[in-house]
Amino acid sequence: MEGNEPFAVLGDRPLNPEPPPRPSYARRIQRAHDLAAGQPAAAEILNFYARLAFHQQHIFQSLGKKGVGALSGADHAPDRSGATEPAGSWPLEMDLVFPLFAAFVRFLGEISPAAMRDRISSLAASSATQQVDLLTRFWSGGLREESSDTFAECFISLAFLQPYAEWLAQSGHGVPGTESHAVCPVCSSEPVCAVLRDQDHGARRSLVCSLCMNEWTYRRSLCPACGEHRFESLPVFAADKIRHVRVDACETCHHYFKTVDMTKDGLAVPVVDELAAVSLDLWAAGNGYKKLLPNLAGL
Repeated sequence: MEGNEPFAVLGDRPLNPEPPPRPSYARRIQRAHDLAAGQPAAAEILNFYARLAFHQQHIFQSLGKKGVGALSGADHAPDRSGATEPAGSWPLEMDLVFPLFAAFVRFLGEISPAAMRDRISSLAASSATQQVDLLTRFWSGGLREESSDTFAECFISLAFLQPYAEWLAQSGHGVPGTESHAVCPVCSSEPVCAVLRDQDHGARRSLVCSLCMNEWTYRRSLCPACGEHRFESLPVFAADKIRHVRVDACETCHHYFKTVDMTKDGLAVPVVDELAAVSLDLWAAGNGYKKLLPNLAGL
């Protein structure tokens, strides 16, 4: 691993550009296949993600056919004003999403690793009331990953509700938030990774929402977990074989997250490339760092 690399100087002016469009599901699936072909160590995770994203695309398209007008009343429309309410303040319209849940769980049971199949089978056999309760608890922030069983529940809920959150978010425009906004300014969910993009004579950093996939600008020399801003406490590590993905760590709170550098690979799809760099997660964990938020693979 390499040590610190200098942060580019971006100047003192505020950076609040329009967020880039979310990559389509087709683009995510293709990127997963492309990376799997060139990274055998991550091929199993990437092929699993490609199949998962295919079914997420089906959910997204099914909701799109209904249209945003299917939401029950104007008072329930998602607020794009930048208010930082929890995702539960958005409408979780069970009449819209729940009819899609049974098929999704069956599909997960077919493609998931053996370690998760028992929990998925149990969920598939549970009552509709129990299934609704699970989704509602996740949406309201009441479900936390405290055990392997809870991780399975979080994974199932996140994987199913991600397309719904994106569908809600697409009816308006993403909001840039502020450069110190550590949670998504659209849905208040935590970021799953960061991304560097070209800007002027340097690169700006954005965070990528784990739920609605919104992107917002975030200061490069600031830890989103604890707010640490001292350069010497924010080491950056990279591996020779994955030059465009790195570990951004914090020596104050010992959290880390991964950054996808699109100035080095313009074809990258942040949420997919972050998932592919599993070796960096193993290295970070082995060196005493805890990830800010696990990805869909639980890493």
